[in-house]
Amino acid sequence: MSVDALKHYRLSGILTVVLLSACADSPPAIGSHLPGSFSEASDAFDARVKARFPVGSDETALRAELAREKFVVSTDKDSASDFAARYHADELVCGASWVIRWSVAEAKVAAIGGTYREVCL
Repeated sequence: MSVDALKHYRLSGILTVVLLSACADSPPAIGSHLPGSFSEASDAFDARVKARFPVGSDETALRAELAREKFVVSTDKDSASDFAARYHADELVCGASWVIRWSVAEAKVAAIGGTYREVCL
């Protein structure tokens, strides 16, 4: 095989890796670099959410930060919480979801929690 052919195949391989990695969605900042297994990651995400938005914090600031991180906020009919913010990322063979649920009293966070889920083929 010629040197030019090798360069072509190497460039094709690099281009393929770059294009495939571009297909993967980035996690939100609050949900990035979670540790270990799924249950450990979900517990770590919950702890991050509670540390970043503790009970008593301003709900307007919570909503603004979640919007900056591209979470989709809605009323939460699936739980006792008032609201839910969801972020979903697809990768090549897996999908991940970060969900933050909270309740509000007098424009302050009254209760909050986060869950992380990953589903792979």
